[in-house]
Amino acid sequence: MVKSMLDLVRFEANVVEEAVRGARLVRFGAFEVDLRAGELRKDGAKLKLTGQPFQVLTILLEQPGEVVTREELQKRLWPDTFVDVDHNLNTAINKIRELLGDSAESPRFVETLPRRGYRFIAAVEGVKFTRVFVANVGSESRTRRWALRISLMLAAMVLLTAAGFFIQKREGARGSPPHRSLTRLTFDDGLQIGATWSPDGRFIAYSSNRGGKFDIWVQQVSGGDPLQITKGRGQNWQPDWSPDGNFIAYRSEDGEGGLFIVPALGGAGFERKISPFGYYPRWSPDGGQILFQTTPMGNGANFYVVGLDGGAPREVLKEIMADKYGIAAAWHPDGKRISVWVLEWPLTIIPAFWTAPVAGGPAVKTEISPEVLKMAAFATDEELNKWADFDFKFSWAPSGQAIYFERTLRRAKNIWRMSVDRVTLHAIALEQLTTGPGVDSELSLSPDATKLAFTGESQRIRGWIFPFDASRGRIIGTGKAVTSPGIEAWQQSLSPDGNKLAFSGLRGGKWELRETLLANGQETPIAADESYQLRSPVWSPDGTRLAYMRDKISTGESQVMIWSAQSRSDEPVTAPNELNQFPFGWAPDEKWLLFSQHNPDTRRDEIWRLLVGENARADGVARKFLADTAYDIYQSRYSPDSQWIVFEGVRNSQSFLYVMRASGGSWIRITEGKHWDDKPLWSPDGKTIYYLSERGGFFNAWGIHFDPMTGQSVGKAFPVTSFDSPSLMVPIRIPGVDISLNREKLALTMEERSGSIWVLDNVEH
Repeated sequence: MVKSMLDLVRFEANVVEEAVRGARLVRFGAFEVDLRAGELRKDGAKLKLTGQPFQVLTILLEQPGEVVTREELQKRLWPDTFVDVDHNLNTAINKIRELLGDSAESPRFVETLPRRGYRFIAAVEGVKFTRVFVANVGSESRTRRWALRISLMLAAMVLLTAAGFFIQKREGARGSPPHRSLTRLTFDDGLQIGATWSPDGRFIAYSSNRGGKFDIWVQQVSGGDPLQITKGRGQNWQPDWSPDGNFIAYRSEDGEGGLFIVPALGGAGFERKISPFGYYPRWSPDGGQILFQTTPMGNGANFYVVGLDGGAPREVLKEIMADKYGIAAAWHPDGKRISVWVLEWPLTIIPAFWTAPVAGGPAVKTEISPEVLKMAAFATDEELNKWADFDFKFSWAPSGQAIYFERTLRRAKNIWRMSVDRVTLHAIALEQLTTGPGVDSELSLSPDATKLAFTGESQRIRGWIFPFDASRGRIIGTGKAVTSPGIEAWQQSLSPDGNKLAFSGLRGGKWELRETLLANGQETPIAADESYQLRSPVWSPDGTRLAYMRDKISTGESQVMIWSAQSRSDEPVTAPNELNQFPFGWAPDEKWLLFSQHNPDTRRDEIWRLLVGENARADGVARKFLADTAYDIYQSRYSPDSQWIVFEGVRNSQSFLYVMRASGGSWIRITEGKHWDDKPLWSPDGKTIYYLSERGGFFNAWGIHFDPMTGQSVGKAFPVTSFDSPSLMVPIRIPGVDISLNREKLALTMEERSGSIWVLDNVEH
């Protein structure tokens, strides 16, 4: 009987295999899903969709046009595990929409039915073959259906028994993986971020914009309503709970901004300012000092500590930061040392941590051997997306035996734990703690090291156009997004005639240079090569040529390219090098191009001028134009009359905007350096300089009038935009942001951002 049943199983398996082979390809629009290979392709090109997002897509494709409930998806995907279904489904759907270029607001493929589920709404080809097979099976006799079921059950039991024996043999020595549960703590609209634990682990403080602006709130981990701690003016965020539980330190944008402490239970009027500058305060283990950094993340920070006695902040880590680009810092558990995350070239998968005494002295790097690196799910540096490298939050375990950090790979930001030797600080093991396809940011480890709080974020980066009066510096209408929702649109350039927008786009883990025609929204690629990142586009004054940087991912070599809108072809105008050449500004006569370049001898970025006439080649003439051993110099642009240059100078983590005569001479400072000011550019008449500044807590467009006769700024700086909500804001990751304009339009890189606080338990195993 068993033999006959197994024969039946083999027969049915052959039928199933033939049916699946015929129906393995499901097509919709320009996309194709290979069910057997587990691949999603567009126009023949494979897209990176795996794991749960791919499973969700295939389930939706089984029933096109029909509602698939969240309960059904839960039963299919997580029948016996304890996970947060809402979070996992949301991240899976967001990943699907990202790769399909779809949106929740105007869906073309996946429609959301609130509180019910999802429906695939596009026309689908290929599913009917699977249905025919199912219908044929259903039309057979009851006896044959029962025989089929029994035979399949028997085969499954045999396979499961064998598989179980094999897995037990293979995994017995290592033990079973830890069971972790994920719990959502906050459910408000908007963004809740910056979680920090109370010393007893019963409460979490965080910043939320639920009241219209960011304030500090405290919530019990076991549930209940949150309590608002800060109620003063300005944005109040970046909290950190003191070790004794009595105070919360935070950053406030009230007035000129600075660092404050407030009683942990709040109270109007009890706030106390401890530093007139700084970001991301972090208490020392003994609660006697607060460590902070001088700039928002991603801008190259210096680090200070300040006590609670009213004394002035004191700079630390000066020796180690003399030749390094600082990202963030955290106290070592012994309270005598500070660890700093620095940017090192070429970038690697695992961040570079250095640890040095607070009082000064030799620093120790946390070395990571190739054997430890192989423990990572991503085993090659080529898989690192360098432009996404804006991670910054990390923390030591209280035992000193592990560092927890966030890391963006393949456009997903997850949280990792690196076990280290307590004596040498060398890495000995590596584990990825969260694995979702979205953004898990700003981690906080509980005092007993058993739980991890973080923000699960949703982000969308697009290019926006706003109606603009350049002569008066005013937005005169409602803006709109002009780039595709499924593509992250970073550094962009508006053509001088205002008809097209070029931008650096990221889709499916690959960078492209793209062009959007603003009259009809048509979007086409300018250049694409998965071996390169294509960045920093800038149109020539006549709008016929586009300069940009081409950066080879595997080597870090870059070069300046120029693309012709007429021939739709490009050519290099500098040779490949490791000097990080970024083009910024064309001369009005289009014969010269200003670009920044790193000087390895002085370790400073300088401005060079490149001849880009008709006969210029990759070995063309380039001359040093602006350099200073005390400054990094970027963002240089000619005035419309060719008489002036505006540029950004960075010194000791302070950003200043300057002008200088194009023929040379002294620098004339036009901003005071109290805030991070970036991306300066001229108005079409040359009488106003526009730029981005983070005064007030959010980056916005600002302007300052300029007298071309005297070379002096006129009056005070004035705001042009007033974005102060993460629902629509200029991204804080300012290196990837751009501003461009003509007389009637203002183009900005904009971000739509939301997120909730989540808690992952059992992380110490």
